[in-house]
Amino acid sequence: MKLASNQRKFLEAMANQMDPIVRVGKNGLEAKIISSISEALNSHELIKIKILDSSPNEADEVAEEAIKATKAILVRIIGRVIILYKPFEDKPKKIELPK
Repeated sequence: MKLASNQRKFLEAMANQMDPIVRVGKNGLEAKIISSISEALNSHELIKIKILDSSPNEADEVAEEAIKATKAILVRIIGRVIILYKPFEDKPKKIELPK
């Protein structure tokens, strides 16, 4: 699924009000972080990931690995914050994207 620009802006506006759910710290992107991202997407659809200054990973590395592992959609990378979206497949969607 590819997001249209108006859908991307809609999701960015929603994420603006959110706090990061997952934080990547000094241990970097470990398997438990990937599983945390997956769990967060399964319960929230839209999440923010914060890469702390102590992390050895860059935002684009973390985004690439998270997308590969979870099949999520990258909304935007802003500095050291990643916004990911993955629509629910097995339950009603919380977020209705504009057409």
